[in-house]
Amino acid sequence: MNAAMDVTRRSFIRWVISAGAVMACPAPMAFAALSDKKRGSEGKIPPGRLQSETNTVCHDVRDGLNLPLPAPSMKKDVVIVGGGPSGLGAADELKNEDFLLIEKEEHLGGNAYAESWKGVPYSTGAAWDDTAGEPSFKALVKRWNLNWKEIPGNDAAHFGGVWIRNFWNGYADNPAIDKLPYSNSVKKSFRDFLKGIEGIDIDKNLNALDLKPFSDYFKGRAPELKAYWDGFGKSNWGAPTEMSSSYLGIQAARDWFRVPRYTWAGGIGIGSKEVYEQLPEKAKKSILTGAAAYSVRKKGKKVLVSFFHGKKPVTVEAKSVVMCVPKFITRFLVQDLPEEQARAMGAMRYAPYLVYNLCFSRVVTNRGFDNWVPGAKNFTDFIPADWVTYADGGNLKRPQVVTVYAPLNQDQRESILTDAGALERAKAAVEELVALSPEWLPHLEEVRIYRRGHPMPMSIPGYFTKLQPTARRDFPPIYFGCSDAKGEVSDFFFASLNGIAAAKKAAKHI
Repeated sequence: MNAAMDVTRRSFIRWVISAGAVMACPAPMAFAALSDKKRGSEGKIPPGRLQSETNTVCHDVRDGLNLPLPAPSMKKDVVIVGGGPSGLGAADELKNEDFLLIEKEEHLGGNAYAESWKGVPYSTGAAWDDTAGEPSFKALVKRWNLNWKEIPGNDAAHFGGVWIRNFWNGYADNPAIDKLPYSNSVKKSFRDFLKGIEGIDIDKNLNALDLKPFSDYFKGRAPELKAYWDGFGKSNWGAPTEMSSSYLGIQAARDWFRVPRYTWAGGIGIGSKEVYEQLPEKAKKSILTGAAAYSVRKKGKKVLVSFFHGKKPVTVEAKSVVMCVPKFITRFLVQDLPEEQARAMGAMRYAPYLVYNLCFSRVVTNRGFDNWVPGAKNFTDFIPADWVTYADGGNLKRPQVVTVYAPLNQDQRESILTDAGALERAKAAVEELVALSPEWLPHLEEVRIYRRGHPMPMSIPGYFTKLQPTARRDFPPIYFGCSDAKGEVSDFFFASLNGIAAAKKAAKHI
């Protein structure tokens, strides 16, 4: 069921759901209104529109259903499975070759995918990136002539009813810490934490740090400090401090805000569009959307890839394959993987994730790029989608979209398996945010919910040094890309580089 369904209910806003990687076929349902007290003066709404992407094929593969394996009806030198940044990177590397990229969605970009509302682009996933410390990242910016902008300022944070601008910069002498509405002992705890991680050589101690949970560095510290990093970790790499690699956690706390960060108005999804647009027309014609892979198997020196294009099963014969999909589904798609490699893929963890794009008739927030609310129950942070364009304010009467991130714990995944569950969580998040900023409500026109079941690979202890090296091992002529193949965190550039590297190996079979 792909068609949009109009559903009219009395509420204070219009809800638009695009459900990703969870429900195969959602049903129309009633929209629950906020209480009249919180709803403001506007009661009637235009019709709501319920949309959902179909994931029936992925679920069938996971559940071990016997799917048809027709004889090959086409031949290609290379098949790329997955059209996110990794698949796009692979396609760019193979743009002059005879390749086929298959993507199960009707659009490209994966979790780096952007949409727009009243001309305002917004993110449905990835928000920002940086190039410092990674020359290969800078090379990709140059290679693709990416038209992104540096993010001005650091993040804002909300503690005890007080908003603090430019709160975290990675330095113990940060004057913003003095603005915390807490005792001197709490402020000292923040500073002592930063002093404690300042001299750690993360490269020299990589293996030990990667196996150590980041929570170890918060023992004896103020709970307000840990709450901040629990939320930050869940939003950026899917895990609270107890489930985070110290190798990544220390980098994030100490180093991330010391270097420039970059994005587009509308988030990293705009980057996916720019990469696609610079592909030659021949390469674009080699990309097939709405094509869900369900079997990748070796046959002699060739690889057979079966997929549904619409309802039609198709098999393509290839000399090599680049897998640019997450390892949790790769291990089901690729047949006869070595046992140790399949176990490593199965040991990876992925956080469920909801993203709410709140669409306003005018500007409601201009405090900072990323705005953190430690201790919030229904979301972690929010970002004005057009911050890099209007950080100085701009016309305050322009429409604005605020992207709200709401990662969940793994054991909460079941709560969003139904549309009712996802809507209930969205309502709770909006109510919590409106309670924090009641002046927003009169200008809120629409909420767009993106629901994904397994989008965020969690950087758990051992992820970087143990799981990834085993999971990404070459299985010639099948090679592995995706953002979870290499890199401390799921990242646009790591994904792209991983796709390019796998494509180079695949090209040797041509």
